[in-house]
Amino acid sequence: MRKTATITVIALVALAWFAVKTFVPSYVTSPRESRERVLQQDLFTMRQILDQYALDNHRHPQSLGDLVTAGYLRQIPVDPMAGRSDTWVLEWSDNPKMPGIIGIHSGHR
Repeated sequence: MRKTATITVIALVALAWFAVKTFVPSYVTSPRESRERVLQQDLFTMRQILDQYALDNHRHPQSLGDLVTAGYLRQIPVDPMAGRSDTWVLEWSDNPKMPGIIGIHSGHR
């Protein structure tokens, strides 16, 4: 009887641990992971802003400063991986009829 109760308790603990690992979101465990998550969100937002600028103005921005001047950004964001705002790597359009910035990446390796 005691052996069955012990096995049941062990099984319940294992099941609870599995449920926590499966259903509870994992939290950031390091500063680097935190910066990577911020970077992912920043890149998503920046790409949306680049697309919106192109839709509104019928041209791509020629610099990140264009996004600030036009009011799409308050300031050029800091690359969370580099800790600076001047390390962004810009992706440029190959279309000669619509040149400009079409994408952005972190400059930190």
